[in-house]
Amino acid sequence: MNRFEYIKWFWKHNDDMPILLFYEIDLENERYATRMIEVFSDKRANPVVEKGFDYITEEPIPTIDEINIEDEFFAVIISKEEFENVYKSEKYVGDISFPK
Repeated sequence: MNRFEYIKWFWKHNDDMPILLFYEIDLENERYATRMIEVFSDKRANPVVEKGFDYITEEPIPTIDEINIEDEFFAVIISKEEFENVYKSEKYVGDISFPK
């Protein structure tokens, strides 16, 4: 089993918050995220950095089944490679349309 799970999490809303989130989730440590990227409606990709901390989230990340219960969210598991490509980029080149 891999130690990390990578997810792409769409968030449907009408304000200036990110509309797409990418997480690297540590499965050996209660699903806390070790890295995260925020993507905004202009496709700007912003890696989130918390210096001095092992995790960038205050709480564990839910499973995709738990996330997908809510109508304003949609999440899928992605590959490490896809996560790394977005993490290293300043602009997200993929589709940002809410999939539901």
